[in-house]
Amino acid sequence: MTIDNGSARPAIHVYYSPLLNDSSFRPLLYGMEEEGVPSVLKKKEGNNSLELGHQAATDSILGVGIGVGADNQIVLHYAKLRKDQPLFQIKQNEKNKQRILGSNAARLVKGIPFKTFQETGEDKANSTISAEEIARIVKKVLQRLEEIT
Repeated sequence: MTIDNGSARPAIHVYYSPLLNDSSFRPLLYGMEEEGVPSVLKKKEGNNSLELGHQAATDSILGVGIGVGADNQIVLHYAKLRKDQPLFQIKQNEKNKQRILGSNAARLVKGIPFKTFQETGEDKANSTISAEEIARIVKKVLQRLEEIT
């Protein structure tokens, strides 16, 4: 994890509200780290997780971003998706889901299948994206990675 250098190196961008402490979503960062994908952590003005996540995704060379807002939500977003339709959205107090969400952000970059939120024995993920849409997104991410390497 890198803190707020804003570099153009390939990384998942994580934008969070200045009203929050980064310790409140540390499991999310562990999930990305376990998958071996770097992240850039940055405080951004704004409290809406959807807006922060979409901005993080569009700023990332990988097109993958996470928004942690003061609205008690964490959003995994992909740059090609509409702002109001993130890939996954969870509540901040779901610590065991945070780790899976971080892993899934990294897996989106790596083009491998997502972990399911059921693996924790918790409630099902709050996702409405189909398998075909996930395959399309992964294909675009892989094409983008080939362009930059």
